[in-house]
Amino acid sequence: MKDRTARMTVLTWHAPDAQPRNLFTLIRHRRQDALGPWAGEPDETWSSIDLGHELRLFFLDASWECCQTLVGQILDSGTLGIDDLEIQYALEPIPRHHWAYRDDRPLADASMRSPFSRHSAYIIEYWSFTAEPRKHWLEIIESLQSQASPQLARLGFPLDRRPDRVGNLMIAAAQDAIACDLAANRNRTLRLHVDAKELLPEAYRATVWASHSGDEVLRREVPVALGQTVIKLASDVDHIGFAIFRTADGQCVDLMEAFPLMEVDVRMEIKSGPTLHLCERKSSFTHEVNPSGFVSTVNVQADQDSAELDRGIRRRWLDRQVYERENIAHREGNLVRFRPAEFERAIQHFTCLLRQDADQTVPIYLADPYFMDIPAPERDNLKKLYLDIFAATNGRPLRILCAKEAKVTWWSTWWSNLPNQLTSHVNIRVFLEQTSRGSGFHDRYLIMPKREIVITHSFNGWHKEGITFSSHPYGVYRAEAEKLWSMGIGSKNTDCFVKEIA
Repeated sequence: MKDRTARMTVLTWHAPDAQPRNLFTLIRHRRQDALGPWAGEPDETWSSIDLGHELRLFFLDASWECCQTLVGQILDSGTLGIDDLEIQYALEPIPRHHWAYRDDRPLADASMRSPFSRHSAYIIEYWSFTAEPRKHWLEIIESLQSQASPQLARLGFPLDRRPDRVGNLMIAAAQDAIACDLAANRNRTLRLHVDAKELLPEAYRATVWASHSGDEVLRREVPVALGQTVIKLASDVDHIGFAIFRTADGQCVDLMEAFPLMEVDVRMEIKSGPTLHLCERKSSFTHEVNPSGFVSTVNVQADQDSAELDRGIRRRWLDRQVYERENIAHREGNLVRFRPAEFERAIQHFTCLLRQDADQTVPIYLADPYFMDIPAPERDNLKKLYLDIFAATNGRPLRILCAKEAKVTWWSTWWSNLPNQLTSHVNIRVFLEQTSRGSGFHDRYLIMPKREIVITHSFNGWHKEGITFSSHPYGVYRAEAEKLWSMGIGSKNTDCFVKEIA
């Protein structure tokens, strides 16, 4: 652990008339010589950036020994002195030790990725369970609408995605005694590259794996030697990875997984021809036009000769993924599809949804822009469906949101002749754009007390297009429905013109 350099970043919350508080502190340290001959000695002076929202980010490049001293001060006094400020900490005294590995796969389920691009990390983390800083951080992230300041990336940790770590102090030690990388080549080989300042014989062992369309095609222990080790494959691959273990204690000190690029298709065009400048004197309008000229095209492709067997297997695998995920959604009741010929079954399913949570008294929202805009051939079927909807929700407020008025008078006549016992709990409102009187919204959804259901087609399209119901727990559409419904009827001060159907 000698001759190591460190960077300490501290994100602080400066509430008015209050002592600054730690939101997150990260110390990353690694070998000084691993930075290259161009890296000078750390200056050991603090710098800072004001991020707004009462946030400030502090930086310190220093030796690892200096940062260790600062950590000791924080643990002893609960504060960190930076210039004329004292940052307040509330940490548990016993740290938690764990590992963070490299994982370049999008949407990977690893709880934490290594903060180093070429090395895994050994983590020492002091936790904080104080509620107020975390609550404030969540409010900030919500106000930013998931678009955190680019400067916040300099913290070195995705705190916007990991609010459970707010208030913590984390120390990440790069496992840089050995540096490894794995690459897939188009000639069906893998290359494991190993670099180290000194590598004792049999000090490490490595396992390399690769798969194609979910089928494992390689899992092999290979020697760890300086330079490149070439591993031949018998198939295309779309997922590769390796793990490096210390022989002395069996600890995994580096692990990496990635999705290699399977195919490259680059198209380059070089065009030549005159450029015409058009200028209109009266309006000062100018425009450039490039008439067609000679075009030289160069196509660069890789993996053009991939085995047809692998391509066919991958297509089947993708089909299976779709099939399995849809079946899971069916079993959990989150996705139900009906074809055009299954109109009656779709009606039964929809009315069953409405009869759920019958003991609830909160309003049900049903949004369909074309609820009243029904073509003549569909009216008899949909009038029956609407009567079933009114009956299934009887006793609970049903609020129907439309974005189109009925084009003919049949709706008002039909609606006014319905018995009050069937419609007294139903309110229908039309939401139109304030200026053009166009549609005030477009989505179709059903908001039940405990979930929201996205509907892919309007009622008047179920016969022709079929229908899919997708259930979600998010509450996003509920917020939209409540916002629309809260607009005053006939108000001209809102984005929409609202009209209630009596």
